[in-house]
Amino acid sequence: MNRRKINIRPILSLLMGLSFLTVIFIITMVEASEGASKKSKKNLETSFGLESSSEEDSEKASEVDHTLVEKTAILKKIHISDHKVSLYDIHGQKELLLNFAGSSDIRDKYDQVILISQIPIGTIVDLGYNDINEKIAWMKTSTKAWEYIGVSNFTIQPLERIFEIADKKYRYSEDILIIDGKDFVPIENIKSQDVLTIWGIDDDIYSIIITKGHGTVRLVDYDAFLGGNITVGYESLQQITDDLVITVREGNFNLTVENGNFSATKNITISRNQETLVSLKDLGPEAIPTSQVTFEISPFGADLYIDDELTNYGNPIELSYGTHKIKVSLGGYTTFQGNLMVDEAKKTIRVNLPETDSNKDVDVSVDNELADLDDQGADQNQDWIDLSEYESETEKDKPSDNIIDEEHYIYVQNPIGASVYLDGEFLGISPGNFRKVIGTHVLTLIKDGYETKSYTIEVVDDGQDAYFSLSDLIPLNEN
Repeated sequence: MNRRKINIRPILSLLMGLSFLTVIFIITMVEASEGASKKSKKNLETSFGLESSSEEDSEKASEVDHTLVEKTAILKKIHISDHKVSLYDIHGQKELLLNFAGSSDIRDKYDQVILISQIPIGTIVDLGYNDINEKIAWMKTSTKAWEYIGVSNFTIQPLERIFEIADKKYRYSEDILIIDGKDFVPIENIKSQDVLTIWGIDDDIYSIIITKGHGTVRLVDYDAFLGGNITVGYESLQQITDDLVITVREGNFNLTVENGNFSATKNITISRNQETLVSLKDLGPEAIPTSQVTFEISPFGADLYIDDELTNYGNPIELSYGTHKIKVSLGGYTTFQGNLMVDEAKKTIRVNLPETDSNKDVDVSVDNELADLDDQGADQNQDWIDLSEYESETEKDKPSDNIIDEEHYIYVQNPIGASVYLDGEFLGISPGNFRKVIGTHVLTLIKDGYETKSYTIEVVDDGQDAYFSLSDLIPLNEN
């Protein structure tokens, strides 16, 4: 059987042609898809105001990535209108002036996106910028830095460049940035009254922001209070002198002045870096002037009463102007009583008590440091000591109940190391003992550098030793 031969060449040609057309169709569709994608992307960029992307832009982006410079710096100033920012390169120790734009990635220490204007001046930041166009690519509060807020317990050692916070010491360089409001100031401008925010890395401080500064107070119309005391806010008590200037933290505070028994308070406002003039003229009634009166009494250990109050006279006594009643007494000696007229800034009163059986009068003299005693003569004493109420008490005028108990003793156990006087007679150093004397006595304790203390004691006739343990003496510097 004869088979007819089929020619397959036309069929193969047809299949090859169809395959070729299919490839062309696929390529055409892919190109059309890419074109549509680019057009869509361009439309999106146009809609959101973004810069168009091109091969040239891609090359620039690649170039930016390649030339990105990273720094740790201190933010010094933001120029919003110019889209620039001033920084200080900590490690390079140089100034930087860089550009920023909406595309700059700005973040806080919590990695939250913020505006560059939200970063406080003086903050230590990490950043990356293009070294060619000096544009900031990203900036963030440095994770390597620490920040102390509300620092008020600090000391500065300028010669060693040491800044001590509480008990921790830090270093600082001569390039340290101190920001006081909108100004950069030297570290000498910082006062102990200031409150600070401090930025540093490890043991080095790089910037300090004065968050609460200081001003000064100068007094006027203060003559009535001269020599008195003043307190402003948290400042310690100071004596009022001519041309006194007090440094005070900015804010609203009470100002208190006192002179003798009179004091007054007024509220004042202190502005940063400004001097506030405060007049004391309107602080109520005229201040009472006072005098520093020194008493030199013999024998030492006698009791001094001023206005019926037992008074220590180891140091000068501040007395207001006017008349004061005084009394000086000691067992076994004539008692003096009189009126003291105080009308000068300083006086020294000398009182010498004679023994009761000497039949002598009390010797009283006055040293007026502001007067010439050679010219004033004895009349000066009459201006100060009014003897009209002078009274002399002797042991003959009153019965004596002092009986010596030969078999028993008085023991003074405390304070330790004090000289013990009984009715003005030295009996030894405490702790110690001496013969028991029945009756009412003045026990005086004297120790160098301490207040003299006198006690009135009653020693009863009970056939036993008497023990006295008294309070420690008060150091003079605690007055």
